Amino acid sequence: MSLLNEQQFSRISTAVNDLTPAQLAWVGGYLSGLSLGDHSSGNNIIPFPQQIHVAPEAQQAISTTILYGSQTGNSKGIAEKLQQSLQASGHATQLKSLRDYRPQQLKKEQRVVFVISTHGNGEPPDDALALFRFINSSRAPKLNDLDFAVLALGDSSYEEYCQTGQELDLRLEALGATRWLNRIDCDVDFAEDATSWRQQVLEKADSENKPAANTVPFQQQPLNAAIQQATVGTAESPWTSELLSFTPVTDPASDKDVLHFEFSLEDSGITYQPGDILAVKIRNDAELVTSLLEQAQLDADTEISIKDKPYSLQDALLEKLEITSLTRRQLQAYATQTQHPELEALAADKSALVDWLEAADWVDVLKEYPAPLDAQALADLLRPLKAREYSIASSLEAHPEEVHLLVKRVEYQQGGRAHLGAGSNWLAHLQEADSADIYIKQNTHFRLPENDETKVIMIGAGTGVAPFRSFLFDREAKGVEGNSWLFFGEQHFRTDFLYQAEWLQHLKTGVLERMDVAFSRDQAEKIYVQHRLLEQAENLWAWLNEGAHVYVCGDMHKMAKDVHNALLQIAVEQGGYSAEQAEQWLEQLIADRRYQRDVY
Repeated sequence: MSLLNEQQFSRISTAVNDLTPAQLAWVGGYLSGLSLGDHSSGNNIIPFPQQIHVAPEAQQAISTTILYGSQTGNSKGIAEKLQQSLQASGHATQLKSLRDYRPQQLKKEQRVVFVISTHGNGEPPDDALALFRFINSSRAPKLNDLDFAVLALGDSSYEEYCQTGQELDLRLEALGATRWLNRIDCDVDFAEDATSWRQQVLEKADSENKPAANTVPFQQQPLNAAIQQATVGTAESPWTSELLSFTPVTDPASDKDVLHFEFSLEDSGITYQPGDILAVKIRNDAELVTSLLEQAQLDADTEISIKDKPYSLQDALLEKLEITSLTRRQLQAYATQTQHPELEALAADKSALVDWLEAADWVDVLKEYPAPLDAQALADLLRPLKAREYSIASSLEAHPEEVHLLVKRVEYQQGGRAHLGAGSNWLAHLQEADSADIYIKQNTHFRLPENDETKVIMIGAGTGVAPFRSFLFDREAKGVEGNSWLFFGEQHFRTDFLYQAEWLQHLKTGVLERMDVAFSRDQAEKIYVQHRLLEQAENLWAWLNEGAHVYVCGDMHKMAKDVHNALLQIAVEQGGYSAEQAEQWLEQLIADRRYQRDVY
């Protein structure tokens, strides 16, 4: 029997829908305090958590500083849960983003726990740039009194897997700090490893710094669990959303197939901000699964286990395991397991198979390098099927109870057969009124300025223009005009000018002040957005000197890198900076959140 009636539960659900995990934990603690109050006296005034007196023994104990460096919020979420666990056991903690932390403070710390992701090509997230500059400079102090632990987040499909966490771990040791716990490297399916690591931290803190017996710990009552379960639109509790419509935004004559999707958020209570990301849970293509089973010569009904849960091999390949991409580490594991000497040598050579690995799937592996493999061994080699993430192309202010996506359908030839992008093609096969499980990922590093009058420079190529549609519709809905400049690049003006009518309307109404376009294949010499930036160097420099914020969205290996170099060149030519000064100037823009990137 439920402790709450329907109206009470509805009120709670509505009240907490837009709370962060940390806020939910605080609410849970506060409600727990209410449940522990002296109701018999009629006094229901309960002190807030920060007013509760902690035993002197606990106050004198070592405090754990938790620092996170996060690009898309994963590190922040893990750090918040760690703080909640430590506080629940009575340990003193402080939690900070590396953006808000003075690196010089490290020499005064006793224990610091880092949760940090790797961004781009093995780079620290923007929040952590100042820390890395400091600890790798001549000013870095000896840290002989510091205990530290590192949880590194990354994606093993990249060669620089967890490189930022690895570099931080080794550098702190070189500065004399003591490794309190061994570093753990987490892949995209980090939840289980992060939970295990959090337990290790808690157990070690308890063993070295047991709270006093008379300390009242932060309680997590059943009601807190009910509140968390009531929150939808998260990875743990996705929302099943109806597809309202989908529309091609490229001409039929285009070499590309780009689609605009509109999903319903009606009755979900889900909110998002311009710049946020929508994650969509997908299934693998049934024909690809059949081809994989045939190539592996395995029975679809064979039972396998994933994290101690049973599945048929076919169901696992359809819904649980990643089969359209692979990593060098997976290839090395396959070569070792199947004792394939030629493949072992190739997989160990970082310069070999680079292009093949980028385009190949697991059917290619089994076709090119066949070897006997049982069903469980195959399942153990594969990574979990992850949700596909897309920059949101809408604004709740302009599109209430809706979320829009801009998606290019991926299809290419490799090894004599067609390869389909898993996420884009799953979406492309949806029909109106079909549904998808979705959730929001906050992207706090890609936000419009707080002051609506601040100038914004938006640079996007292809579907990288999606968040700028969100930006401009949001500004229009709020009555903001001008101070906006969009650079857009694609292949052909006639067939690939995504959202052309909308940009022209924004220019007409004044919401969009300026727009420069680069269509790379419409002339003999290829022209890209970075070339347009250089052409407009003088005006861009003037906007930057007036406090403009710069936003870049697109391919991190090509477009974003070229735009970055163009900005450095502009700083040298227009600002009179040396190359080193230009780098420092751009790093300061990042630190000030005036240069924000959403790259992939």
